[in-house]
Amino acid sequence: MLVERDEQIAKLTSWVTGAARSHGTGHGATYGTTLAGTPGDLTAPGRTAVISGPVASGKTALLHRVLERTADSGVRLLSAVTSAAEQDIPFGVVEELLRDTAEASGPLPLHGPAGTEDLVPTQTLMAFHARLAGLAARGPVLIAIDDVQYADPQSLHCLLYALGRARTAGAGLSLMVTRGPDAGATPPRVLEELFRRIEGPRLRLRPLSVRGVEALLAHRAAEMDRSAAHANAPALTARLAAALHAATGGNPLLVRGLLDDHDPRRRGVEADDRPFQPGDRFVRDALICIHRTGADGLRVAQGIALLGGSGRLPLLARLVEAEERTVEEVVAALGDAGILQGSRFWHGAVRTAVLESLDDEDVARLRRRAARLLYGAGAAPMAVAAHLLGLGSGVPDEEWVPGVLSDAAHTALASQRVGFAVRCLRLAEECSSDQRERIQLRSSMAKFIWRVNPSAWARELRPLNAALHEGSLPVTESLRLVGDLLWNGWIDDAATAIQHALEGWPGNPDPAMTAELRSVRLVLASTYPKLLDRLDGALGPAWDGALAPAWDGAAHPAGAAEDGILAAMVALHGILSAGTGGPAAPGAPAAPGGTAPGVRDRAAADERLTENAERILSGSRLTEETHVTVRACLLALLYAERLGAATLWTDRLLEEAAERGAPGWTAVMQAMRAHMALRRGEPAQARRLAEEALEQLPPHGWGVGIGMPLSALIEARTAMGDHEAAAALVDHPVPEQMLLTRYGLHFVYARGRHQLATGRHHAALTDFMTCGRLMREWNMDRAGLAPWRVGVAEASLALGNRDQAERFAREQLAEDPGPRVRGLALRVLAGARPLPERPALLDRAVALLQEEGDSFELARALTDLGTAHERLGDTAQGKTYARRAGRIAEAGGARDLSQLQAEQPSQSAPPWLAAAPAPGPVRAQPAAASILTDAERRVAALAAHGYTNREIGAKLFITVSTVEQHLTRVYRKINITRRQDLPVSWDIDVAHTA
Repeated sequence: MLVERDEQIAKLTSWVTGAARSHGTGHGATYGTTLAGTPGDLTAPGRTAVISGPVASGKTALLHRVLERTADSGVRLLSAVTSAAEQDIPFGVVEELLRDTAEASGPLPLHGPAGTEDLVPTQTLMAFHARLAGLAARGPVLIAIDDVQYADPQSLHCLLYALGRARTAGAGLSLMVTRGPDAGATPPRVLEELFRRIEGPRLRLRPLSVRGVEALLAHRAAEMDRSAAHANAPALTARLAAALHAATGGNPLLVRGLLDDHDPRRRGVEADDRPFQPGDRFVRDALICIHRTGADGLRVAQGIALLGGSGRLPLLARLVEAEERTVEEVVAALGDAGILQGSRFWHGAVRTAVLESLDDEDVARLRRRAARLLYGAGAAPMAVAAHLLGLGSGVPDEEWVPGVLSDAAHTALASQRVGFAVRCLRLAEECSSDQRERIQLRSSMAKFIWRVNPSAWARELRPLNAALHEGSLPVTESLRLVGDLLWNGWIDDAATAIQHALEGWPGNPDPAMTAELRSVRLVLASTYPKLLDRLDGALGPAWDGALAPAWDGAAHPAGAAEDGILAAMVALHGILSAGTGGPAAPGAPAAPGGTAPGVRDRAAADERLTENAERILSGSRLTEETHVTVRACLLALLYAERLGAATLWTDRLLEEAAERGAPGWTAVMQAMRAHMALRRGEPAQARRLAEEALEQLPPHGWGVGIGMPLSALIEARTAMGDHEAAAALVDHPVPEQMLLTRYGLHFVYARGRHQLATGRHHAALTDFMTCGRLMREWNMDRAGLAPWRVGVAEASLALGNRDQAERFAREQLAEDPGPRVRGLALRVLAGARPLPERPALLDRAVALLQEEGDSFELARALTDLGTAHERLGDTAQGKTYARRAGRIAEAGGARDLSQLQAEQPSQSAPPWLAAAPAPGPVRAQPAAASILTDAERRVAALAAHGYTNREIGAKLFITVSTVEQHLTRVYRKINITRRQDLPVSWDIDVAHTA
């Protein structure tokens, strides 16, 4: 079916049949009038009609349709089909035209040199004209030639001569031809002359419009007997037509090919409107279009496919070694055919097919040439690198290659193409002949590999470590390598790197180098203190004296960039060491007298340091250069118990890491986020995060850092009552060096929690005491890192040593920890005090833990509070607290709270308990809920289940002030004074409130 060609068919049909009618009226006068009339007179003799248009636009089909319609018009048809392969055969077209004209005079005297445009002998011209004139004497003659651009010059001379004589003699001779693109070819002069004399119709076919494609779809549906479906789905048909037009540019051949790929028996107009994807038929038809553009069409297309649109036409011409005019004509022809959009392929499948038409040797040759041309033209490094990477071992041995690859790698990182960047750096290292340059490239590559393939990271570090021991690693690279070596547990190698850097330390180092060395020392102080102890006093003044930076009074070391690693490490170490009473570490805010801030100054120091950490985070994005900085800031917030800010920033950065496809970064931050979930009383979430972290990064990729996710998972499993799984994790092999790091403190503390929960109280006490000893020795005795005193107090209480339990609980309180740890200490202190004193202490613990949002520890405190009330004789109040604790614990995923009570219930009460009077607390009336409004009841129910005012406001979409007002009215209406006395038995579905 021909779509959107009715006007052209009618015009050409009229032109042909008009010539036939004119022949019946005689020649002389009629033709004389015609020649004197308008040039558009279709009945004039010797006239020519031309059909042109893009490749596969339907020129041949239109010619055949016109010939079919005029077959009975009385016109004698002489036809010929040409091809590029037969263009050099002299008189080939003439012979084909006359193949069915038997004449008594025998064959024509066809002579003339092959492949030239020399004049054909007069005898031949006259004989051809005579033959046509004899035919025209019996009726009008129409000569039809398909793809006239491939006609041989000799035949064109004959046609030009015969048409000219026909006009003079008034003979009924007409010519209708199709002409397609022949990019790069120079048309014979005689063909140009023939077209200059045309006075008949000149028709240029255009691609189908969207409406034309829609009509084609409707016709195919009708052929498949789906007209009813078409009538009922005009909107779907229009969408399909628009999608087909967008995919093909309206090229009829490509439209049909795409439809055939999608099986017309199954995908008609009633099918869904998913995007059309090119298949084998479409790709084959596209290649046909490319071949039909001309002799140079495929070669130019191959160059376009190789460059991928990165080169301009002059560069493309140089690549394929063709004239610019040829390239321009091919690009224009392929654009008209719907194959190209500008200088890019519409479809990757077609580009791939064009590339596959090249053999390996040609691909290498073209890529090598493309790389040189693009580099010489000043193209973007990534465009040049793409061709160099495609060469494999055939990369040019030229000085510019490593530099371009390195630049391309850094550009690729900006667009998150880390895999491409790593490949560029690896190839650059192979191509470089400069040892220093190779080391720098290897160092950059190792950083990038940690981001995308942490499992292979250690392997990439080994060549750098070898260069370190050979003494060929520059000072700056040695310092940058320290952190990587420490993470992998290569402590001795890290010491060697520091020593090597100091041996090459310049007399007047620049500020950046000094900041780098200070950062290394702070990394050791905050995470690897045993190595710091080993190095202090052994490496000379460059390490011991020159590193202490002046403090500028703003919690920021002089000379450090506000968003740099040094500022972040200052914040982390400042948080860890604040209030320990030990000597101030380099970069820590010094108090009068040269010691770190005491208890009174801790809050102010924490505020400054955490503000700095958040400021750094607000100005940082995750990159290879900043991810260590970001981690240090997040840890500072975690250890300072700024859990809201820490959680917010970590969740944002986890999203960023996921978007950038960085499993290494994701795993480390998931481990930190798991510890935050533990401190929020969410063991189920902590377990999930820790497990995901360990899945993202295998154990050998974690190095000593495995202590973070492993400890979080041990604590989470313990809190959830899954002691077998926790025991297996405790026995999990870990690097020996881990226990000499801050990560080891997390692990030892988590192991102590597990020992305590499973009744191994002496072992638990040993772990907590070990943890405390190391934290004090390492100048990081911070409860936000591990509240070991609370652990010692709990273990002592379980062993019956109430005096020791009370001493350590009070010691923890004296340290003035954050509200959460204060609540933990108060809960344990209550267990060590006489029974009558416990409710007051536990009430304070509940208030603190509820305000901080630690639901697990809140449930434990409520459990203890309920037990205390029951033992004091108030069974109803005790059960109320117990039910509330159970609901809170269940919501957080915790189980078996009885094993975690500060004091296990005993069968016989101690002597001092019998003498204790049973208080009679005011209780809410059973019908109290009925006097509350719906809003007050919802707020009260959420508060009773442990939600903070801020969380209630977020859940109910009201302000914190409104929450407070509701609670005030609730207290007054039901005659209570404390949040802890709110009943949990009201019939409110807390999980689905709001």
